[in-house]
Amino acid sequence: MKQNNLKSSIRKFTPQKRRAVAEVISSLLLVAITVVGAVILTTFLDESFVSGGLAASSSDSTIKTVKLIAFDTRDGSDLLGFDDLDNTTPTDLILCRDSCVADPDKLPNNGGTEFLVIQIENRSVNPIFLHNVYLDNVNHIWDDKTAGVTLDGSGVPGPGKYPDDGTFSILPVNAGTIQSQDNQLKSGQQVNLLIKLDSSHPDIPLSKTIRAQLNIGDNQLSEFLIESGGAQ
Repeated sequence: MKQNNLKSSIRKFTPQKRRAVAEVISSLLLVAITVVGAVILTTFLDESFVSGGLAASSSDSTIKTVKLIAFDTRDGSDLLGFDDLDNTTPTDLILCRDSCVADPDKLPNNGGTEFLVIQIENRSVNPIFLHNVYLDNVNHIWDDKTAGVTLDGSGVPGPGKYPDDGTFSILPVNAGTIQSQDNQLKSGQQVNLLIKLDSSHPDIPLSKTIRAQLNIGDNQLSEFLIESGGAQ
């Protein structure tokens, strides 16, 4: 009689125990899925925005990648360590664009638009060609007059001494102040992009986030965010 009562108790207890175990397992699986998803999302955001490097979209097997190394967008002097590359006159808490429309091609201290400097690296195994730099969708093209010319922001402007209004020049990191002969970046090469703001759009207030997009060929865009008035 006692044995029958024991079997009856086991039959009544076992399904409940199994349901409890199943609920615990389900909860653990949901937690594991949530953690894995969070790790994947965090990794993507870190690689894309924190480090500044974004892989450009590509329709073939070659993925061209540009990494942001540094930038200098201060309303100050000696941008990114280049002597006489100054935004200091006037020091007005903006990066000058349309308020410098009278003489946009001149140096900032002579009434011209101001400069940004962005340092990038070609992380691809292949060379890339930098065709356009967009700042908040405003296009800047490579200034071919700067090809092979020594950067000079100290005095009277001359052809190619620095890029004109709305254009940019390229300075290989290990070449001093000699501007690049072309707009090609070799594999592993680090360069400084010297961008002279265009004069047809409103001034940029300091501490504003700027969306920078680089066209590296076939309308492939690598992009990252930089802050005006800052340096990294």
